[in-house]
Amino acid sequence: METSTLRWILIVVGILIVASIFLFGNPNKKRKPKASRKPRVENAERREPTLDSNAVEDAARKLELEGEAGDPDLLGQGELDIGDEPVREAAAPKPRKPAGPAPDKIITLFLLAADNHVITGAELLQATVQTGMEYGDMKIFHRIPEGSEKPVFSMANAAKPGYFERDEWNTFETNGVVLFLTLPAPLNALDAWDAMLATGRRMAEVLHADLLDEERKPFTRQREAQLREEMRIYERQKS
Repeated sequence: METSTLRWILIVVGILIVASIFLFGNPNKKRKPKASRKPRVENAERREPTLDSNAVEDAARKLELEGEAGDPDLLGQGELDIGDEPVREAAAPKPRKPAGPAPDKIITLFLLAADNHVITGAELLQATVQTGMEYGDMKIFHRIPEGSEKPVFSMANAAKPGYFERDEWNTFETNGVVLFLTLPAPLNALDAWDAMLATGRRMAEVLHADLLDEERKPFTRQREAQLREEMRIYERQKS
């Protein structure tokens, strides 16, 4: 799969995870009591508050560094020779490569475990086998068409951290997963959408989950018809 495609998958997954926090979070969770305020100490060093960097950007940057592994100059590492040769100065880092063009359109379907059911690793693996999903890049699942490296659609964990650890299936649990399709796809847009919808419905049966639309509302026949029409319009505009 191309690096630019992987970067956009990272960005998409990050956005979906943030969006799903409202779905899978616990709104009734009580806040911990605040600790008593400590007396002010004179001449104490003042520390400015810092903000965590954006998780999606960090992940995308990590991908770039992994793709550039083996080139110490890109990491700003100099070389220290033992001998008479002078120490080489660290080379300036090369400018970041663009993530590539943004997808034209992103379509998502959520699968939320019904009746307080928890989806286990064994159940998830069974569902992916029955629907032809393959574990691969970015530690998520993909539907890869024959003769192509780009996935038709992919499936991520709808809860943090968004991916699946290969060696943790025996202990894995989640409240839901998310299927997402980015256009353009290696198939006709309508065919790609029909394939993802069929997979979503089958997985909902196997996982005892509710099929939800991009707004985490029950997926209706009306929404299905709207999306099919959107796919037709997209193909007409691209032709």
